[in-house]
Amino acid sequence: MKIEKRTETLKSVRENHKIPGVLFGKSIEPESIQIDEKEFKDAFKENGLTQTFEVKMGRKKHNVYIKEVQRHHINHNEFLNVKLLKVMAGDMIRAHLPINLIGKEKVEKPGVIVQLLTDSIEVEYGIGESINHIDLDISGLEIGDSLKVSDLNIPQGIEVHEDKNKLVVNVSETRYVEEEDEEETEEKDPMDVEVITEKKEE
Repeated sequence: MKIEKRTETLKSVRENHKIPGVLFGKSIEPESIQIDEKEFKDAFKENGLTQTFEVKMGRKKHNVYIKEVQRHHINHNEFLNVKLLKVMAGDMIRAHLPINLIGKEKVEKPGVIVQLLTDSIEVEYGIGESINHIDLDISGLEIGDSLKVSDLNIPQGIEVHEDKNKLVVNVSETRYVEEEDEEETEEKDPMDVEVITEKKEE
């Protein structure tokens, strides 16, 4: 992916269909950059927030990963700002890996619901690890079953930074309560209502 040093205003950058951002890391000074919108979206689609890839700025090449993105609060497909973190051999990446449920369609049915309580977990891993999500097979779960972080099948070399007892998924029963027919109450005729009056003393 090609990146450029930003010299224009944020407004001008966005009007030219580019995304402003910053390139930073332990070995370089933070630098304001701009990226072609289409190029960035392609890179983001392929690498997400978990994998490293190469960018080129002028004659220099950097190995980076997308540390953070800022999106438009209404148009989620519009990126307002990005942060690229330069990494080097021996560095560790700390990111949130999404949890991908497998077999949900075998468990969830009328009266049974699968609740994903944690959609990602924070992990740390070395440069070059090709991982972008954690698969979790729940096809054998039944009503009342649940899985915790400790039940996840974590690939070797991945360090988890989450409470091992944190719930990830839960299978519960959904009860459909039929609406009871409301008992009809007879409206009393105003003339049938007993009227009590105070007896006047003579």
